[in-house]
Amino acid sequence: MVFQKLRGNDIEDLFTIIIYKESYWRLGERKMLRKCVWGLLVSICFISLVVVDNASNSIQIESTGWLSGWLYRKAHNITGSTAGAQTNYQVMINVHYDNGADVESEVYLGGKCRTDFGDIRFTDSSGVNLLDYWIQEKVDGVQALFWVEITYIPESPNHTTIYIYYGNSNASTTSNKDWTFPLATDFEDGTTQGWSISWSTYVTWDDVSDSAFQGNYCRAAGRLYGSEQAGTGDFYEHFQNTVYLTSGMYRMEGAARFDSEDYYKVPKEIRFLANEIVVDNISDPGTSWHCLSGNFTLSTSGHIELEVEFHFWARSTLTYGSQNYFIDSMFVRKWCDPEPAHDTWGMEEISDDKTPPEIVSVEWIPTAPYPFVQASTPRQGEPVLVMANITEEESGSGISLVELSYRVNSGEWWNVSMTFNATISLWTAIIPGQLGNATVEFFIKAQDVAGNQRNSTLFTYNVKPLIVGDINGDGKVNMRDIGLVGRHFGETSP
Repeated sequence: MVFQKLRGNDIEDLFTIIIYKESYWRLGERKMLRKCVWGLLVSICFISLVVVDNASNSIQIESTGWLSGWLYRKAHNITGSTAGAQTNYQVMINVHYDNGADVESEVYLGGKCRTDFGDIRFTDSSGVNLLDYWIQEKVDGVQALFWVEITYIPESPNHTTIYIYYGNSNASTTSNKDWTFPLATDFEDGTTQGWSISWSTYVTWDDVSDSAFQGNYCRAAGRLYGSEQAGTGDFYEHFQNTVYLTSGMYRMEGAARFDSEDYYKVPKEIRFLANEIVVDNISDPGTSWHCLSGNFTLSTSGHIELEVEFHFWARSTLTYGSQNYFIDSMFVRKWCDPEPAHDTWGMEEISDDKTPPEIVSVEWIPTAPYPFVQASTPRQGEPVLVMANITEEESGSGISLVELSYRVNSGEWWNVSMTFNATISLWTAIIPGQLGNATVEFFIKAQDVAGNQRNSTLFTYNVKPLIVGDINGDGKVNMRDIGLVGRHFGETSP
């Protein structure tokens, strides 16, 4: 057996005993024994069954702190800075779709996430409290660059633990730049997102797809006519934006480029400024995209003006020249020196959800067209609405599929996907209308993300043949049916 004393937020502060199936044991080792197939993890806080899959390097673990609906996760430690504890700090993580070795900011998910990375989620050490994130750029099925806002990172040498969750085919991305950064602009929505240009009288904005930088990210372009600094031959233009920041240290990052150069105009310099102080610059930039970044400090909270300046030389007198300027992926994030460091990645953990969803109740109702009265038994041609109350335990992996299967007169089975109606909190589907005297059988299948499946009992109903004039569905034609028709046309029943 192996005895360990761990430290920190994620099982650290727990005395752990791992009892191995193998007859031998080693004292004080942190690494898993190669031949270990399973172990019993006993802690002073909880008891869990841990299964180590040597083939896939996965751990199957029962945990109350698991994000419902997700099948896999990995833990990641981030060591704090010697500059002190940090709050709401943005950290970059590069997520790869295929297999590879997890190291520092790089993590590989072995093809178990969505190809569009829409099911990626991050939580704090609780395993359930979601963290804000933004996908800066991605290539579907290859990799995606995430920025994650971490609520609290303690001072070095301590660390915090976050989790990356994946494996939920029904999830879609919740990437949000505005929740993740104090300021972030990518121009994807075809607007300037708060950026303006100094010579606004002479500017038009051109938001188009630009594959030259970061895939299909959009660009903002400005055109300027005649803006010469007196006697210098140096023409310039600048974009500007204003953001409110609390006191502290920050980093301004983004990309910029000139559109073109010719005999009259030669790109000279691109500058990033914060409150008129240059934080980064590049000389002789040509017409390529350039990523710039620089740090600045605010002693007091308040609004700060950010600028991107473009300077170019004029080889001769230029009265009405023109030039396009482009910026992209401009954002401001927290910063300290040294920055918090990426540390170790944990093994892949698999939700140990072994309990299928519970099919609590099933009801079906004939959907008689107006003015026909709804009957307890469907009549010829009447569709049947099937409603099911299906639940999943709170710590389960989440419902992924609900399907209705039906057949008529012992014929071929037909499958219909059920959809969740949030208004009535039930899963619903329609069985099409059938001929009179038909016998319809159906059952419901519910499956969760972990693959656990439960089928309902088999339900049966018979279809009444159509009787001309039988409005209320009682199998007879009488005065009640005539009264229903009368009310339909605004008359009063006798």
